[in-house]
Amino acid sequence: MGFRRRIRSLSLLTLAAACIIIYLGAGVSGADTDGLQGRVDRLEALTERVEAISAIKRLQYAYGHYAELGLWHDFADLFADTGIGHYAQGALDREGIRSLFLKEVGQGRLGLADGRIYPHISMQPVVTLAADGQSAKGRWHIMAMLGGYGGTASWAGGVYENEYVRERGVWKFKDVRYIQQYSGRYEDPGWKAAPIPDSELGARGSELWARDSGLGTRGSTLDLAERAASLAARAERLSDEIEVANLQHTYGYYVDRKMWDEVAALFTTDGTMEVGLQGVYAGRTSIRRGLNVFGKLAEGDINDHIHLQTIVTVLPGGTARARGAELGMTTPSPDGFGEAGSGVRRALWSQSIYENEYVKQGSVWKFKTVHVYPRFIVDASKGWAKDAQPAPGPSRAFPPDRPPTETYEIYPRFHIAPLHFDHPVTGRPPQYPEGMKSSTRPSSAASAFRRAVTTPVALASLVAATERSVERSRAYHASENLASAYGYDRDSKSPNVLTIHQVVQPVINVSADARSATIRARLFQLGNSAGGEGSWTSGIYEGTAVDDRGAWRLSGMKLSPTWTAPSHGR
Repeated sequence: MGFRRRIRSLSLLTLAAACIIIYLGAGVSGADTDGLQGRVDRLEALTERVEAISAIKRLQYAYGHYAELGLWHDFADLFADTGIGHYAQGALDREGIRSLFLKEVGQGRLGLADGRIYPHISMQPVVTLAADGQSAKGRWHIMAMLGGYGGTASWAGGVYENEYVRERGVWKFKDVRYIQQYSGRYEDPGWKAAPIPDSELGARGSELWARDSGLGTRGSTLDLAERAASLAARAERLSDEIEVANLQHTYGYYVDRKMWDEVAALFTTDGTMEVGLQGVYAGRTSIRRGLNVFGKLAEGDINDHIHLQTIVTVLPGGTARARGAELGMTTPSPDGFGEAGSGVRRALWSQSIYENEYVKQGSVWKFKTVHVYPRFIVDASKGWAKDAQPAPGPSRAFPPDRPPTETYEIYPRFHIAPLHFDHPVTGRPPQYPEGMKSSTRPSSAASAFRRAVTTPVALASLVAATERSVERSRAYHASENLASAYGYDRDSKSPNVLTIHQVVQPVINVSADARSATIRARLFQLGNSAGGEGSWTSGIYEGTAVDDRGAWRLSGMKLSPTWTAPSHGR
């Protein structure tokens, strides 16, 4: 799929729609626009549906980020007025959910106590929107890492079968239903498995739009050209969200293979990189030098950096922010994340949060700032109940240009990397624990320079470009649905055999005509037979999705396995 080439903009065709101004004195009405009226009506309906899918994914990923940090007010506020969460304690309404998690997990306060760990990561979405565009269903794999330092360590995971509703114009949780598939103590050789349920969503993953029966003609009191300009801006935001996610996930694959030249090329010339407490590398040349800290990939090394729960916020002026979780399964040298050491190999589990900034230069998105916050680093043979390692400091061999911008301790100490995004439902900043200072937050107000649309020809051109852009964004989400459903179909269905075939971290490039897409995704699989040793399996999928007479289907998914290891580093 030409993966090593520089990632180009998904929606070059939307450039024609990027700069628009409405000149109401021009001749853009009457018989010349009769045919465009219906196209704009249909385009608006389709745009709303693609925006709905994007909003639902953002909602679910926010659920995971809030849960991990113990932000229980924000967590509960994701639910609708009559929303229900089905947990082990029963079916709870919004206030019951708030009370339960504050008491049972937060021990009566926001945040987590030192020594606690609670990653609660949603991945592998299959989202289906109802015909009327006001409700939706979604299936997700969930993986939780539970326990605490000096106590217990355990895994838990399963499937969320959720329902969503658009309430007063905002997407919220209507029904959250967790179905456990596996659990186990870290020190045990395998997981306890439960039968994996069938899902209508998994079988119908290509039907993202519920047969598109909700697409109809919509009248509007807005001027036709004004509506088209607004839709063009919305289409560009959808495209930019996808491009930034593709860029972030591409970065992860390059890091896996320690392809440092390719990683550095993803930055602007004046970009910065800050990983934990290792200091700031300023400028692309310095970033490339700083990446030497992490060494070269040697035979037998594992260096997987799995990017999950990516939330992208597109901002004015061709900028964006993103937050996500990174799981690390690595075998670095013993004196840090790459510094030369004694040569004794070890395996590490790590988790980090990234809060990155991006800028659009011409048609290409690049990193402006990479800022990685380690949450925990533990010896894989011991687990997080018995081991907690500090974040490495500045390299002596490849010193940074500046000291770290923040000082903090990681697990077993609790620390929150500030969230850049406002709450998806309330629109408010995060509700942090008392005493925590929030960071400066970017404005997300829409803004665009606009050029004139003064003729029916120009208006028709704008509508056509916007249609292609939205269709390509639609194709992206349909392709992700298919890749995810493909993984669910390969989960085991027996209580005696556990196979959780998670297909994650997609990089999806849609063709110019929106009729096909290439897919690169990661296999992140765990499993064991009854009473047997648990294992992790990693690999890379390369696939293709095609529009087959209006229904998106996979035309191929080829897996290249990369490694298999015991589940607990033994």
